[in-house]
Amino acid sequence: MTKHVVVIASGETERRSLPHLVAHLQEEDIRVVEIRRPDGNKALNLDMAEKLIKAAWYAPTDNVPPNKFVILVDVDGKDPDMVLKPFREKLKGRLGPKITANLQFAFAQWHLEAWYFADPKGIRAYLDGRDLGSADASQPDQIRNPKLHLKNLLAERAYTAVVSEEIAKQLDARTISARSPSFCGFLEAIRNGPGRTQ
Repeated sequence: MTKHVVVIASGETERRSLPHLVAHLQEEDIRVVEIRRPDGNKALNLDMAEKLIKAAWYAPTDNVPPNKFVILVDVDGKDPDMVLKPFREKLKGRLGPKITANLQFAFAQWHLEAWYFADPKGIRAYLDGRDLGSADASQPDQIRNPKLHLKNLLAERAYTAVVSEEIAKQLDARTISARSPSFCGFLEAIRNGPGRTQ
């Protein structure tokens, strides 16, 4: 039986790009049915996560309630446990007993774009073979401000959510998960845990 997962993330870049980075999970009967994000550049905080989960639960894609929600936050180099603490401690209680889907939590250490550098072959293909400069593909989670680094590599082209999606289409998620602990943790959050809480 296919597990239906909704990811709650911070922005349009994630909404457009993440489906390509998790598409291979369909081979494991896991379907990420939707990426929900705050509207209007609002922050992904506890209140917003609650609102997005309730909206996805009570008006589900394909009329199938999700088995799981994965909250993905960008921790900007901070301690992930501290950033995720309010979500882990308070979110389930705020959702009430009717929402029976499992909750999992994941993080990007320095923005989603750091994950792209974990697949140097894929990102170079998008950049027409351009050298990646000082970005260390073997430790993508340690790249500070990867979004700015990517913008500089794009030169005259603007970096948008559409460009992010185009890059994501070029990447191999298995390569990324082998090099990025935070991306690997995100995939494990999607995979693991019971389908529904009791």
